[in-house]
Amino acid sequence: MGMSFLQIGVLFSIREVSTNILEIPTGVFADAYGRRKSMIFSFLSYIVSFCIFYFLPIFWMYAVAMVCFAFGEAFRTGTHKAMIMEYLRLKNMTDFKVEYYGHTRGASQMGSAVSSLIAAALVFYIGGYRIVFLASVVPYVFGLFLMMSYPKELDGTESRSERQSGAMLSQIRETLKSFLKMFSNRQVVKALFNSAVYDAFHKTVKDYLQPVLKALVISLPVMLSLEQGQRIAVLVGITYFLIYLLTSYASRKSSLFVKKTAS
Repeated sequence: MGMSFLQIGVLFSIREVSTNILEIPTGVFADAYGRRKSMIFSFLSYIVSFCIFYFLPIFWMYAVAMVCFAFGEAFRTGTHKAMIMEYLRLKNMTDFKVEYYGHTRGASQMGSAVSSLIAAALVFYIGGYRIVFLASVVPYVFGLFLMMSYPKELDGTESRSERQSGAMLSQIRETLKSFLKMFSNRQVVKALFNSAVYDAFHKTVKDYLQPVLKALVISLPVMLSLEQGQRIAVLVGITYFLIYLLTSYASRKSSLFVKKTAS
């Protein structure tokens, strides 16, 4: 898409900083107005982000798209998992939360694996990456309608009237109080620091995996009859497909790991 690594890094930074800033207000919104609405706003934010990436290929508009994407991430983070936990609670199935979420996550990763192949095929035949953003809108529209079909019971234990009767300010106060209190516990701070270091390293490596693969593909003497862009699309797509297959398998088998370590 004609951007330098510096520009890509700036966009990633905008996304991560925006997501972290928006985590608390979007979490308060989910608690005060319901998780379904939060997920609906999440999917809408993703769709707007992808449309900006495709229709407005300008760097500063990419920055706006990243902020929209950050809204989607912030609205989504933890919300869908909370809905799953609420569903299990309503069905008296909380003992199966590891198995249930593991298989849910496994299905999600399998979808990402298939998406990697579809994206690779699009780049292979069309010769550009922007089409991937437009194609991504389609599954997110289906996801949006799926979220709209979720039962209201998954919004949480609070009733609708309780959420609409000025609970927003109260929820903000409670959230901020809990957030500040968290830093008084040394063990919690240590756990947060360890998690932040790992998360930062993982996200940095993950986001820059593609250019590393690109350099590797160019140096490999395989599929030389294809154009360079097509070779990159095929091998990068296959690599991500295999990675997501492994994470899907690991997620589905997570319950077995928990049982073995618990014993």
